[in-house]
Amino acid sequence: MNSLERAAKRKQQAEKILNELKLIERWDTVGNCFIAGAAAYDLIVTPDIDLETFSELPNPQTIMNELALLTQHKNVIELKYRDYTGTDFNGHYFKLIYKADEIEWNIDMWLFSSERSGALSKDLVPFMKENLTEESRRAILDIKEALLELNEKYSSIFIYQAVLEFGIRHIDDFLEWAKNHNTAVPFHWQPKLLNSR
Repeated sequence: MNSLERAAKRKQQAEKILNELKLIERWDTVGNCFIAGAAAYDLIVTPDIDLETFSELPNPQTIMNELALLTQHKNVIELKYRDYTGTDFNGHYFKLIYKADEIEWNIDMWLFSSERSGALSKDLVPFMKENLTEESRRAILDIKEALLELNEKYSSIFIYQAVLEFGIRHIDDFLEWAKNHNTAVPFHWQPKLLNSR
């Protein structure tokens, strides 16, 4: 099984979890919910799912009442909330841990105001879907898997930038690239600039 096949299998597992917990439907009761990050791009390597929801009047208590019901689910082993409205993230953060077959899925969920400005993961989704090819997708997955084996941690956004903007294809080239680029987070990549080339 190659990296593309492994990612496809993880995407199926992610969709199964979302459907089982009815997470999109729950979040849609408070705003407009979007799948973001690796789950949206079919680039899942570690068991993570990212959701972003936008509401005209974000009320964390309303969705927490919905999410609290999931603590009765046999596979939900953790539920957390944190207020990040006073930071650069400017939103409400929720986290679920779903465990099945000894694998723990980390589900990161954000509740933002519809008026929130600045970079958002959901805004990257159309660009990624339009510009990813089988070659670049495989390169990203191979680099992600290699970093996992090396126990090296980089935010995925830098891997996407390195592959799509700089043509990086292999782990050694990525590590060399990372030496000369700022890989501190938060980082707001503006891929729309690539379309002007």
